[in-house]
Amino acid sequence: MKKTLFYIFLCGLSLLALSACKKEAGKGKGNEPAVSTMKGIFYTEAIGAEETLQLMPGKSRTVELKVRAQEGAVSDITVKASLKIDPDALDAYNASQADGPAELLPSSAYSFVSNDMMLARYNTASTSAKVRITAAGLEDNTLYVLPLTIDKVEGTDNWELAPNSVSYITVIQTNVGPEGGDGSMEYPYQLRTAADIKAMKDKLSAEEKVYFKMMNDIDMASVDDWTPLNFNSPYDLAIDFDGGGYTIDNFHITDFGTYPSFFGVLNGYCHDVTFTNAVIVCGADSGCGILGGYGGTGDKHADVARVHVQGKVTMTGNKTGIGGMFGCAGNATIEASSADVEVYSLKNYVGGLVGYSKKVQIANCWVSGIIRGDQRVGGIIGGINGDGDSVVNSYCTAQMWSYKKDENGDPTDEVEFAAVRSVGGIVGHANQDKGDQVDTRMPGNVVSGCIAWQDLIKTRTYISGENNWDNANFYSSGAIVAFGATHNTYENCYRRADLDFRDYCDAFLLYDQENSSAAAPLMIQKIEGSNYNYPYHGKAAPVGATLTQVAQSLGWSTSIWNFSGDVPTIRKDAQVGPVPDVTTDGQLPGFGENEL
Repeated sequence: MKKTLFYIFLCGLSLLALSACKKEAGKGKGNEPAVSTMKGIFYTEAIGAEETLQLMPGKSRTVELKVRAQEGAVSDITVKASLKIDPDALDAYNASQADGPAELLPSSAYSFVSNDMMLARYNTASTSAKVRITAAGLEDNTLYVLPLTIDKVEGTDNWELAPNSVSYITVIQTNVGPEGGDGSMEYPYQLRTAADIKAMKDKLSAEEKVYFKMMNDIDMASVDDWTPLNFNSPYDLAIDFDGGGYTIDNFHITDFGTYPSFFGVLNGYCHDVTFTNAVIVCGADSGCGILGGYGGTGDKHADVARVHVQGKVTMTGNKTGIGGMFGCAGNATIEASSADVEVYSLKNYVGGLVGYSKKVQIANCWVSGIIRGDQRVGGIIGGINGDGDSVVNSYCTAQMWSYKKDENGDPTDEVEFAAVRSVGGIVGHANQDKGDQVDTRMPGNVVSGCIAWQDLIKTRTYISGENNWDNANFYSSGAIVAFGATHNTYENCYRRADLDFRDYCDAFLLYDQENSSAAAPLMIQKIEGSNYNYPYHGKAAPVGATLTQVAQSLGWSTSIWNFSGDVPTIRKDAQVGPVPDVTTDGQLPGFGENEL
């Protein structure tokens, strides 16, 4: 018994010692300050400010700041740090320079966006702070210096400054645009190589829109480790990407978990660029497309104009929403653009341009290639889930079928159709996926002036011969819209005159339908035993008419479309709606201060 009590006593002493060690290592008791047994030796770092910032008058740049621990001198407790300006360090800077003295950056030219950094125990780098530098109150071509040092460290007294603890940011105000650009509207970063494209991500900022412009065609075949530019929430890296009319060839991303694509989430404006031979493979549970997993989302808006994508997009994961350009478009305008793509998914909502949309306007676009999915497949949009979305003056020629391949990968005579059910030449679903409210729901979507120019639209469950009513009660397919609310606006849409169309059984055939709206709902030929038969087929185009002739009869604009061939194409100088943008001083580009 005494021996047992002795062992209990020893265990108690061990626990007390362990508790004391933990307390000394920074746990503290109640409100007592933590005690550190390891002295932290700290210095500051300005990320990406190795070169002098060249700013036009009134323009700004935001610099990321960190506190770092000297190697071998980390703290064993978590501390909080902040920075300050050290005017006395200017003399030390000037003494180290051979090119003449610099001046201290005036207080009018900088402000801390954030100045609280956490440095976790045993870590060498803190979280980030930011300082915004603005060319305000500066003299042209004068070198200014902003010396930054640590102001205070909270959480411990066991620390000191490193010998070289000051970080210097140098600034020059200039009226000459920097070589290679500075990311401003007037002087966008210039892109000439695949390395320039890869470097874009490090130049993006959550504080302001950053501008890029291609200066020549760029081949990205060598880039096997692409990371989408803006794939992390809150998707606040705004961008203006000007392709300059050039081409990005061989862009590919085949092993990335979140929105595998070029942008990830496009927040901003992409225009005047062509992607060729693009390959996107998504095995994760994430939407994908060549441009983005999302085009806009929430209050982040995306504008796309004169963009053409060509390539292959394949979804093998467990996620709805895949398209040639965007998997999903959550807040976007897409104009005068096209997708010549092969799109395939094992899931729902598959579209030649967009998998599914919400708050999206599409105008003057075309799609070709091959589009296949499980269900809710559309030539342009797989499914419209928003209020007031629209597809206007656009066409699709894409095959919504392909030949099944044998074990050697060679095509056979057996045809695999676009989907099990709900295939639309232009849109798959247009009812916000509310199957039981088709006659009452008013989503206000518009499909106008569109042309479905496929030669074949069938579903996999099509059975020739006698009617098979076991297959009749599914969501319908349609030449223009597969399944939609009768109170949507459908007007002036045409299908190919010789379109071969079958939906589930021989009872579902094509017929012409008049224009419709909320005030004059769409008239449907009812089929007994089918509760989800709400297609919009438009009208058959005149026999023998070309696609160009049908488009011209609809009044499509010659300022956007080239009608020189049997199939219309987008003009390189196609006119699109204005894209609002302002400079950092609140001015619209191209206007003087008194001209607004």
